[in-house]
Amino acid sequence: MTAAVLITNPGDDLLIVHPTKTDAEWQLPGGIVEQHESPLDAVRREAREELGLDLDVREYDLFAVEWLQATRPGRRDRIAFLFAGPVLTEADTDRITLQRDELDAWRWATRAEAESMLHPAIAARIVGPLQTPGSAVYRETRHEGTL
Repeated sequence: MTAAVLITNPGDDLLIVHPTKTDAEWQLPGGIVEQHESPLDAVRREAREELGLDLDVREYDLFAVEWLQATRPGRRDRIAFLFAGPVLTEADTDRITLQRDELDAWRWATRAEAESMLHPAIAARIVGPLQTPGSAVYRETRHEGTL
């Protein structure tokens, strides 16, 4: 399982992060849900670790859930949770401190920029208004004939 968070600014731009790995694509803040951890706890932990921010993300902030079929033999299917996070003020963004062993940059991106910079599977989860608590979307990504 993975969990990520949509963080916006008052202009409805989306906060995206860039991993330190060579040739990595931009991502949403988040990561793998650890053993004995809920997706909600994971997204809070990842925001704290990656950005140095304590986000007030709650159960009703669930934005989307996606089942992803394995793409290769020996791999497992995955579940990805996406939460709608807070709208950050300029003072909030001044407090961002990146976890340098995992991320080398962050930036604000318009919806169009984010869609072109994020992996297509991640960009596809971002449908509809970014701040609509209680209106989660469920998606499935199948890869017919790939196994």
